[in-house]
Amino acid sequence: MTRVNRIERSQIQAISDKAKALRRWLAENAPGLESSQKHLDARTMEQAYWHYGYLCALNDILSLVHSESTE
Repeated sequence: MTRVNRIERSQIQAISDKAKALRRWLAENAPGLESSQKHLDARTMEQAYWHYGYLCALNDILSLVHSESTE
């Protein structure tokens, strides 16, 4: 049977804090980014960066969950 790891509240808060800081940074440094939607244009650098950023986010969360199971 596979053990399911639970994310602790402190880990959820850390993720929430990172998201809040990133939203603030984007608002200050890339206003209008949400409305441009250039990441939807096929085979563009914007699309590649969007996917890369998403991959990094998934890896961060997997690392966070994995670190809990080894402590």
